[in-house]
Amino acid sequence: MKRSSKVVLWSCLTLCVYLTAEAFLPVASQPSARVAVALVRGYQSTGSPALQSMGVRCRYFPSCSHYAVDSISHYGTVSGVTRTAGRLFRCSPWGGSGFDPAVEPHDAAYLAPQEYQETPEQKKAREDLEREWNKLRQDIGEEAPIACGMGIAACVIAVISMLVAIGIQVFMMVFTYKDAKARGDQNAVLWLVLIFFLHWVGFVVYIIARPKGDLTPCPNCHQKKLDILTKCPHCGTEIASAPPKPPAA
Repeated sequence: MKRSSKVVLWSCLTLCVYLTAEAFLPVASQPSARVAVALVRGYQSTGSPALQSMGVRCRYFPSCSHYAVDSISHYGTVSGVTRTAGRLFRCSPWGGSGFDPAVEPHDAAYLAPQEYQETPEQKKAREDLEREWNKLRQDIGEEAPIACGMGIAACVIAVISMLVAIGIQVFMMVFTYKDAKARGDQNAVLWLVLIFFLHWVGFVVYIIARPKGDLTPCPNCHQKKLDILTKCPHCGTEIASAPPKPPAA
Protein backbone atom coordinates (compact mmCIF):
# COMPACT_ATOMS: atom_id res chain seq x y z
CA MET A 1 0.00 0.00 0.00
CA LYS A 2 1.35 3.42 -0.90
CA ARG A 3 2.24 5.88 1.82
CA SER A 4 -0.49 8.31 0.73
CA SER A 5 -3.09 5.54 0.96
CA LYS A 6 -1.88 4.63 4.43
CA VAL A 7 -2.08 8.24 5.54
CA VAL A 8 -5.66 8.55 4.25
CA LEU A 9 -6.64 5.22 5.84
CA TRP A 10 -5.13 6.10 9.22
CA SER A 11 -6.64 9.58 9.08
CA CYS A 12 -10.12 8.15 8.47
CA LEU A 13 -9.62 5.60 11.23
CA THR A 14 -8.41 8.27 13.64
CA LEU A 15 -11.37 10.47 12.74
CA CYS A 16 -13.82 7.63 13.40
CA VAL A 17 -12.19 6.82 16.74
CA TYR A 18 -12.19 10.49 17.73
CA LEU A 19 -15.86 11.01 16.84
CA THR A 20 -16.81 7.80 18.64
CA ALA A 21 -14.98 8.89 21.78
CA GLU A 22 -16.40 12.40 21.50
CA ALA A 23 -19.94 11.03 21.35
CA PHE A 24 -19.68 10.17 25.06
CA LEU A 25 -19.11 13.84 25.93
CA PRO A 26 -21.93 16.35 26.46
CA VAL A 27 -22.92 18.15 23.28
CA ALA A 28 -21.69 21.48 24.66
CA SER A 29 -18.21 19.96 25.10
CA GLN A 30 -17.88 18.52 21.58
CA PRO A 31 -15.52 20.66 19.42
CA SER A 32 -16.63 18.95 16.20
CA ALA A 33 -20.26 19.90 16.92
CA ARG A 34 -19.29 23.57 17.17
CA VAL A 35 -17.30 23.28 13.91
CA ALA A 36 -20.23 21.57 12.16
CA VAL A 37 -22.72 24.19 13.33
CA ALA A 38 -20.35 26.97 12.21
CA LEU A 39 -20.08 25.42 8.74
CA VAL A 40 -23.86 25.14 8.43
CA ARG A 41 -24.24 28.75 9.61
CA GLY A 42 -21.78 29.77 6.90
CA TYR A 43 -23.88 27.95 4.31
CA GLN A 44 -27.01 29.68 5.61
CA SER A 45 -25.42 33.11 5.17
CA THR A 46 -24.00 32.44 1.70
CA GLY A 47 -25.37 29.43 -0.17
CA SER A 48 -28.93 29.47 1.14
CA PRO A 49 -29.77 33.06 -0.02
CA ALA A 50 -28.32 32.28 -3.45
CA LEU A 51 -30.52 29.20 -3.79
CA GLN A 52 -33.60 31.08 -2.60
CA SER A 53 -32.97 33.77 -5.21
CA MET A 54 -33.13 31.00 -7.83
CA GLY A 55 -36.44 29.75 -6.46
CA VAL A 56 -35.02 26.77 -4.56
CA ARG A 57 -36.90 26.11 -1.33
CA CYS A 58 -37.01 23.22 1.10
CA ARG A 59 -40.03 20.92 1.19
CA TYR A 60 -40.06 20.90 4.96
CA PHE A 61 -40.35 23.46 7.72
CA PRO A 62 -37.92 24.17 9.31
CA SER A 63 -35.52 23.93 6.38
CA CYS A 64 -32.83 21.26 6.15
CA SER A 65 -30.05 23.65 7.23
CA HIS A 66 -31.99 24.73 10.34
CA TYR A 67 -32.78 21.06 10.96
CA ALA A 68 -29.04 20.30 10.82
CA VAL A 69 -28.20 23.07 13.31
CA ASP A 70 -30.90 21.96 15.75
CA SER A 71 -30.03 18.28 15.36
CA ILE A 72 -26.25 18.68 15.83
CA SER A 73 -26.71 21.16 18.68
CA HIS A 74 -29.08 18.82 20.52
CA TYR A 75 -27.80 15.30 19.70
CA GLY A 76 -24.10 15.88 18.94
CA THR A 77 -22.02 15.45 15.80
CA VAL A 78 -22.44 11.76 14.99
CA SER A 79 -26.14 11.45 15.78
CA GLY A 80 -26.90 14.93 14.41
CA VAL A 81 -25.18 14.30 11.07
CA THR A 82 -26.93 10.91 10.79
CA ARG A 83 -30.33 12.48 11.42
CA THR A 84 -29.54 15.28 8.94
CA ALA A 85 -28.64 12.70 6.28
CA GLY A 86 -32.02 11.05 6.84
CA ARG A 87 -33.73 14.43 6.54
CA LEU A 88 -31.91 15.11 3.24
CA PHE A 89 -33.08 11.74 1.96
CA ARG A 90 -36.67 12.57 2.87
CA CYS A 91 -36.45 16.05 1.32
CA SER A 92 -36.63 14.79 -2.25
CA PRO A 93 -39.24 14.67 -5.03
CA TRP A 94 -40.15 11.19 -3.76
CA GLY A 95 -40.25 12.25 -0.11
CA GLY A 96 -42.81 14.05 1.96
CA SER A 97 -43.33 17.59 3.16
CA GLY A 98 -44.67 19.50 6.13
CA PHE A 99 -43.60 20.38 9.62
CA ASP A 100 -40.62 18.22 10.61
CA PRO A 101 -38.56 19.59 13.55
CA ALA A 102 -35.26 18.01 14.59
CA VAL A 103 -36.24 18.09 18.25
CA GLU A 104 -39.86 17.26 18.98
CA PRO A 105 -41.35 19.96 21.24
CA HIS A 106 -43.28 18.76 24.28
CA ASP A 107 -46.82 20.04 24.21
CA ALA A 108 -47.67 22.02 27.30
CA ALA A 109 -51.06 20.29 27.40
CA TYR A 110 -49.21 16.98 27.71
CA LEU A 111 -47.09 18.26 30.58
CA ALA A 112 -49.91 19.99 32.47
CA PRO A 113 -53.32 19.16 30.96
CA GLN A 114 -55.30 20.86 33.68
CA GLU A 115 -53.39 24.15 33.62
CA TYR A 116 -52.62 24.72 29.95
CA GLN A 117 -54.83 26.93 27.81
CA GLU A 118 -53.83 28.42 24.46
CA THR A 119 -53.48 32.16 24.75
CA PRO A 120 -54.64 34.51 21.95
CA GLU A 121 -50.98 35.29 21.14
CA GLN A 122 -50.14 31.61 20.82
CA LYS A 123 -53.20 30.98 18.67
CA LYS A 124 -52.29 33.87 16.38
CA ALA A 125 -48.69 32.61 16.09
CA ARG A 126 -49.92 29.10 15.22
CA GLU A 127 -52.33 30.41 12.59
CA ASP A 128 -49.64 32.64 11.08
CA LEU A 129 -47.32 29.63 10.84
CA GLU A 130 -50.01 27.56 9.15
CA ARG A 131 -50.74 30.37 6.64
CA GLU A 132 -47.04 30.78 5.92
CA TRP A 133 -46.67 27.08 5.28
CA ASN A 134 -49.72 26.96 2.98
CA LYS A 135 -48.44 29.97 1.05
CA LEU A 136 -45.03 28.33 0.73
CA ARG A 137 -46.57 25.18 -0.72
CA GLN A 138 -48.52 27.24 -3.26
CA ASP A 139 -45.40 29.20 -4.26
CA ILE A 140 -43.39 26.04 -4.87
CA GLY A 141 -45.97 24.51 -7.18
CA GLU A 142 -44.65 22.43 -10.05
CA GLU A 143 -41.03 23.45 -9.45
CA ALA A 144 -40.83 21.43 -6.25
CA PRO A 145 -38.85 18.46 -7.69
CA ILE A 146 -36.17 20.69 -9.22
CA ALA A 147 -36.01 22.97 -6.20
CA CYS A 148 -35.77 20.07 -3.78
CA GLY A 149 -33.11 18.39 -5.88
CA MET A 150 -30.98 21.54 -5.81
CA GLY A 151 -31.63 21.93 -2.10
CA ILE A 152 -30.52 18.36 -1.43
CA ALA A 153 -27.37 18.91 -3.49
CA ALA A 154 -26.55 22.08 -1.55
CA CYS A 155 -27.09 20.40 1.81
CA VAL A 156 -25.02 17.37 0.79
CA ILE A 157 -22.21 19.70 -0.31
CA ALA A 158 -22.37 21.45 3.06
CA VAL A 159 -22.16 18.14 4.95
CA ILE A 160 -19.29 16.91 2.75
CA SER A 161 -17.45 20.20 3.27
CA MET A 162 -17.81 19.76 7.03
CA LEU A 163 -16.42 16.22 6.87
CA VAL A 164 -13.56 17.33 4.61
CA ALA A 165 -12.66 20.12 7.04
CA ILE A 166 -12.59 17.65 9.94
CA GLY A 167 -10.56 15.19 7.84
CA ILE A 168 -8.00 17.87 6.95
CA GLN A 169 -7.55 18.77 10.61
CA VAL A 170 -7.08 15.11 11.55
CA PHE A 171 -4.56 14.71 8.72
CA MET A 172 -2.58 17.75 9.92
CA MET A 173 -2.53 16.39 13.47
CA VAL A 174 -1.39 12.90 12.40
CA PHE A 175 1.26 14.28 10.02
CA THR A 176 2.59 16.70 12.65
CA TYR A 177 2.86 14.03 15.35
CA LYS A 178 4.67 11.55 13.10
CA ASP A 179 6.95 14.19 11.60
CA ALA A 180 7.81 15.68 15.01
CA LYS A 181 8.63 12.24 16.40
CA ALA A 182 10.79 11.40 13.37
CA ARG A 183 12.72 14.64 13.86
CA GLY A 184 13.33 13.97 17.54
CA ASP A 185 11.06 16.77 18.76
CA GLN A 186 10.04 16.16 22.39
CA ASN A 187 6.99 18.44 22.08
CA ALA A 188 5.00 16.31 19.60
CA VAL A 189 1.94 16.16 21.88
CA LEU A 190 2.04 19.92 22.46
CA TRP A 191 2.03 20.47 18.70
CA LEU A 192 -1.10 18.30 18.50
CA VAL A 193 -2.84 20.48 21.07
CA LEU A 194 -1.78 23.63 19.24
CA ILE A 195 -3.14 22.39 15.91
CA PHE A 196 -6.35 21.18 17.57
CA PHE A 197 -7.17 24.70 18.76
CA LEU A 198 -5.54 26.83 16.03
CA HIS A 199 -6.08 24.47 13.06
CA TRP A 200 -4.00 25.44 10.01
CA VAL A 201 -2.35 28.36 11.85
CA GLY A 202 -0.74 25.92 14.29
CA PHE A 203 0.26 23.67 11.39
CA VAL A 204 2.04 26.54 9.62
CA VAL A 205 3.81 27.47 12.86
CA TYR A 206 5.04 23.89 13.21
CA ILE A 207 6.30 23.73 9.62
CA ILE A 208 8.31 26.89 10.23
CA ALA A 209 9.65 25.92 13.67
CA ARG A 210 10.33 22.19 13.19
CA PRO A 211 13.95 20.91 13.14
CA LYS A 212 15.32 21.22 9.63
CA GLY A 213 16.95 18.39 7.71
CA ASP A 214 16.21 15.37 5.53
CA LEU A 215 14.50 12.20 6.74
CA THR A 216 16.35 8.94 6.16
CA PRO A 217 15.31 5.36 7.05
CA CYS A 218 16.70 3.82 10.23
CA PRO A 219 18.95 0.78 9.51
CA ASN A 220 17.21 -1.18 12.27
CA CYS A 221 13.45 -0.37 12.13
CA HIS A 222 13.45 1.25 8.66
CA GLN A 223 11.27 4.13 9.85
CA LYS A 224 12.10 7.68 8.79
CA LYS A 225 14.25 9.79 11.12
CA LEU A 226 16.16 13.03 10.90
CA ASP A 227 19.52 12.37 9.21
CA ILE A 228 21.56 14.22 11.86
CA LEU A 229 20.21 12.14 14.77
CA THR A 230 22.59 9.56 16.23
CA LYS A 231 19.77 7.72 18.01
CA CYS A 232 16.59 6.51 16.31
CA PRO A 233 13.54 8.16 17.97
CA HIS A 234 11.42 5.09 17.12
CA CYS A 235 13.47 2.04 18.21
CA GLY A 236 16.19 3.79 20.24
CA THR A 237 19.06 2.24 18.24
CA GLU A 238 22.35 4.10 18.47
CA ILE A 239 23.51 5.01 14.99
CA ALA A 240 27.06 5.99 14.22
CA SER A 241 27.30 9.40 12.62
CA ALA A 242 28.27 9.42 8.97
CA PRO A 243 31.93 10.21 8.25
CA PRO A 244 32.58 13.75 7.08
CA LYS A 245 32.79 14.27 3.35
CA PRO A 246 36.32 14.73 1.99
CA PRO A 247 37.16 18.27 0.95
CA ALA A 248 36.81 19.06 -2.71
CA ALA A 249 40.02 18.99 -4.75
